[in-house]
Amino acid sequence: MTKETIVTIPRMNCNGCLKNVTKILQTFPSLAIIATDLPAKTLHLHYDPEQLSMEQIKTALGQAEYPIEKELPLVETQEGAGTTQS
Repeated sequence: MTKETIVTIPRMNCNGCLKNVTKILQTFPSLAIIATDLPAKTLHLHYDPEQLSMEQIKTALGQAEYPIEKELPLVETQEGAGTTQS
């Protein structure tokens, strides 16, 4: 199963902030950044919850002073089953 979510990071104000956040998230091999929206301060993330929890993501970003303010889960997909739930 994989999950997609959009997170809001209020302290992500510039391209430097976006690079810092991206660098932190790239340390998690089971996570992919699908899209970024700097003006809206959001990231669209895709990850495997069996290998990585949202709490781990929040902790890593919070320790770097980029706390997640909001989380909007989008999709859960059963791998191999081809079903999508929202």
